[in-house]
Amino acid sequence: MSFHDVFDRIRKRMRDLMEEFEAEIEEELTQTYSGVIQPLYTVTEYPDRYEVVLDLPYGDLNALSVKISDSTLKIECDLVKEIKFEKWSIHRNVSFKRYKVELKIPFDADISGAVITRDPKKHFIKVVFPKKK
Repeated sequence: MSFHDVFDRIRKRMRDLMEEFEAEIEEELTQTYSGVIQPLYTVTEYPDRYEVVLDLPYGDLNALSVKISDSTLKIECDLVKEIKFEKWSIHRNVSFKRYKVELKIPFDADISGAVITRDPKKHFIKVVFPKKK
């Protein structure tokens, strides 16, 4: 392998990474300007389980959608009313109408044993995945 071949491979890899980065940024901007916002969440690992807690203020928990696949947890939820962050954000002219998040599930999580609980007063959702044995 020549010196130029190595640099060609590096350039190609950098180009691929930039295209991937641009696609992710475009997806985020498209979601933001289409009224979709990502909720705050935390993933905590315990010796026997994983817990995913999502904060969905103003979320309509009756319109909650939770989809679990082999490696992905997808959560969507309509908002009770449109929200604008007029005073604090660069998105002053954008109204948010929906929450949406897609998270990777750890490889050792048992998705068949997943338990979903809601706290309608605090607008929290908790998804618990036991670990595979």
